[in-house]
Amino acid sequence: MAIRLPPDVSFDKHPVSDGWTYSFRHRILGALGRILLQDTDGGHCHISFDVAGDPADPMTARRAAIFEPLARDIARQMDAAMGASPAAGLFRVPEPPQEPKEVIESQVIPCPRCGMPVAMLIFAPTGTDAGRLEDFARLMYPEYTRLNVPSWVIGPALGSAPPMDRPADIIKVWPTREPIQRLPPTRFNPLLDRLMAAHCR
Repeated sequence: MAIRLPPDVSFDKHPVSDGWTYSFRHRILGALGRILLQDTDGGHCHISFDVAGDPADPMTARRAAIFEPLARDIARQMDAAMGASPAAGLFRVPEPPQEPKEVIESQVIPCPRCGMPVAMLIFAPTGTDAGRLEDFARLMYPEYTRLNVPSWVIGPALGSAPPMDRPADIIKVWPTREPIQRLPPTRFNPLLDRLMAAHCR
């Protein structure tokens, strides 16, 4: 079966204990979700899918808007090619927890006067494009929303200039999202300085 994908969408296929999983990515939005094919009695196939991300995250709805129609179309193709279980159909299931749990480096910037959090920095060493930066934002959504302070995802430093002059792709993810900017520390650090200066005033 040939799967036709929209522009900017790709997938990987991996075996699991009782079938196959298809993991889908978007060039800008990162991981979209997965389709799981599980063998059932009688030679049929049970098809389910999950959308990547926390249900409370507005970006999850954006991923679902792309992935759900695609998953249903692929399920119809698989039905025709393989024969799905009549009782199973296509089910949406919650995204399973990450196992093993991924460790993501982050830093909480405290107020120099009261010690309360002022900002959160999330470091994305593999965040070399928009989709990979979004992966880190998705995985850390529960953390930065719990802290409820301005939060940024920061990609790796680029180029060979001195460290303070080497820019990185940076996306502000909380409390409002902003477009990706490419900033060196000499331009980004003053943003943090202003936040710390204004806290407790």
